[in-house]
Amino acid sequence: MNKIIIVNDNLEKINVNENINVEYYQKECLFAINEIKLNIKKDSELEIEIKIKDDTKLNFNISLEENVKLNLNILTNGNIGKIQYKYNLEKNSYCNVFKFQKINSIKEMIIVKLDGENANIDYNFKTISCNKETYDYHIFHKAKNTISNIKNNGVCNKDGLIIYQVSSFVPKDITGCIVNQNNRIINLTNNKCEIMPNLYIDTSDVAASHSALIGKFSDEEMFYIQSRGIDYNSALKLLISGFLTSDINDKKMLKEITKNIEKYWR
Repeated sequence: MNKIIIVNDNLEKINVNENINVEYYQKECLFAINEIKLNIKKDSELEIEIKIKDDTKLNFNISLEENVKLNLNILTNGNIGKIQYKYNLEKNSYCNVFKFQKINSIKEMIIVKLDGENANIDYNFKTISCNKETYDYHIFHKAKNTISNIKNNGVCNKDGLIIYQVSSFVPKDITGCIVNQNNRIINLTNNKCEIMPNLYIDTSDVAASHSALIGKFSDEEMFYIQSRGIDYNSALKLLISGFLTSDINDKKMLKEITKNIEKYWR
């Protein structure tokens, strides 16, 4: 698989084939931010690993050309970060994102532009939060018959706090779109998490939905597992594992998620 490793805001390692063009722009003044631009020219699989040791700021710009499919896995761990991701999808392109992170604190902005007809993104995000994490999504359907499926699953542990703000936009005369948001936070703390799902739709020819749930696992779920002879802590761990590993097929990502679950729920 093609792979890129980032340490703090520096591009540490690039191992990609000719189907992916990588450009790296280093900041030239105190207040500038390093930027990584990726242009996907043909069907590809890509892994991005981000290791944050210091307080880090970084921008990604990921563009898919027409008729291109990208399977993208993103693993992030470390200290404190502010990261912006921009996804630009042209006609008939498809981006399938699986993302997991375990980080002390982070603020992210995710911008998706579905620029060409039939552009499609599936975005699956998992996190274990032990401090404040903020995610601000902006999904723009700029062409007909575009599809966005945004799924966020987070577990708050210790001092964890998650804020999701997800905004989807479909302007007038952009028809045949499918817009889905699915946001869920399992909050095992007394902190106040937030989910703000927004659908800004100015056309009637669209299929749109959103769901938002904050809370613990239900008593019925816990009772069902415990009735099979499983103790409370093991039942909780089992439910967390299912919640965070659902839809994840990549072995390395599954291993990373499982390792972090074992760390906090022995």
